[in-house]
Amino acid sequence: MTCFRLFLKQLFSPTLVFILFSAAPMAEAQVLFVSPSQAYAQAVQIEKEVNLLLEYHNISERSKPGAFKAVLLPRHVYEKAYVILTKIQILRQRNGFSRFTIISLEPKMSVDSELVYEQTQRILTEFRIIKARIGLTSQISPPQNYSGKKPIDVFNKLHQISLNIELLNQEPIVPNHVFAVVMKINEDVDVILQHLLIDDQTFPPAKNTDAKSADVLTAVFKAMAEIQRLQRQAGIVRTDFSTFQKNKGALPSDVFNMVGMVFAELQTIKANMEIKSIAAPATRFEGKTRADVQQLVRWISRKLQLIQQFR
Repeated sequence: MTCFRLFLKQLFSPTLVFILFSAAPMAEAQVLFVSPSQAYAQAVQIEKEVNLLLEYHNISERSKPGAFKAVLLPRHVYEKAYVILTKIQILRQRNGFSRFTIISLEPKMSVDSELVYEQTQRILTEFRIIKARIGLTSQISPPQNYSGKKPIDVFNKLHQISLNIELLNQEPIVPNHVFAVVMKINEDVDVILQHLLIDDQTFPPAKNTDAKSADVLTAVFKAMAEIQRLQRQAGIVRTDFSTFQKNKGALPSDVFNMVGMVFAELQTIKANMEIKSIAAPATRFEGKTRADVQQLVRWISRKLQLIQQFR
């Protein structure tokens, strides 16, 4: 409790309050450009915080995944940060702390690195709160300067961090977590169909009770193909996600990765249609299986196939 009070005292220190309230009026403020290199530097800070917690819990193992090779955009990095916030929820639960709601972003055609930077600050704040709650007083070193970094570099660093948080949680991503995000996608697709006045009379396909993670990943790629068909019609720049494909050895975390990319790309469709509604926070589910996830993803593809003339 003492550590937490100290944290709050630092957070609301007179100096910080002075800086916040002596800033220029919002109308006159200049927006600071944040480069991918600066966002990367903050991702490294998150990595340091995770390492401190791993050491605190005497966990020596570290994940070192291979780097993805793709031309990703800040919106994809933003969704990767969403995955990390989901895993922080699990960490909070393991420590007996209350969960919080992860809010999605308003549909935008282009997400800037500034928004990715904001996500890194939310993540850092959560880790600092957790440290204070458990009495961990160790501090990380100041951020370094980096140059020449691209969104894919930030994504890969966050991916590594994400897997190391699973080690910290001693709990991998499971179908319950994936299903929750797929439900958000399903709800957004329903919003799009309603906006287009399309009568949805589709029904869910039969459930494949033997579905493996690779089968679910294949279904997710088929849903992405439908989204990219609509992006092509609307003249929206598409992204090559083939680096995320795995025919064998796919894990729930691989599916979660790609589900996040589907959600990110679907937001461009909503933005193009000028739909301003923000996706509702993910609902918590229990007892879901890979078969449940695959069935819902395949149903989403059926719904998207109803949209034949987008633009």
